[in-house]
Amino acid sequence: MNTSSRRILVSARIFAPSVALVARLRQIRDEDGADEITQTYDAFMLDPGLGPPTYLSSDGRIVWDDDMWGVVGTRADAFSAIRAGVGKTGVLALLELLPARKPSAINCNDCSATGWFDAHGQLKDVHGKAFSFVCPECAGLGWNDPSVVLTESVLEAGQRPLKQTAAPS
Repeated sequence: MNTSSRRILVSARIFAPSVALVARLRQIRDEDGADEITQTYDAFMLDPGLGPPTYLSSDGRIVWDDDMWGVVGTRADAFSAIRAGVGKTGVLALLELLPARKPSAINCNDCSATGWFDAHGQLKDVHGKAFSFVCPECAGLGWNDPSVVLTESVLEAGQRPLKQTAAPS
């Protein structure tokens, strides 16, 4: 599918991937193959998704291929993309892109400070195997701090996020 017919969102340059990290991600991309987005944005697949496919560009932007997923483009969306990328690629160096824990931070209770939500072992796939996903409360950080505003938009100037809607009560 041509990228011009899809809703592609791109963050500002909020991450600073090291030369070594970019080299490792390029190696993975060369092994797995490139698609239109990896070529257009010199990007690397982080998560092919149960949600929107997400990518990290070599210059530190997150690219979302938002075909009907309703990505807003917040700091939480970007951090979650990085954390999911660690799980999908196995490249632990991606964690270096996430902010360092603040001294005033408190552990996230939803994920027990792991960054992964597993409903305390209650989530199981159709085969009964436990699974988890990036914690929506802390965006995979494992902690919360008021100085890290997860709801802040990180989209490049000129892009309009979808409006966030309140969860049904």
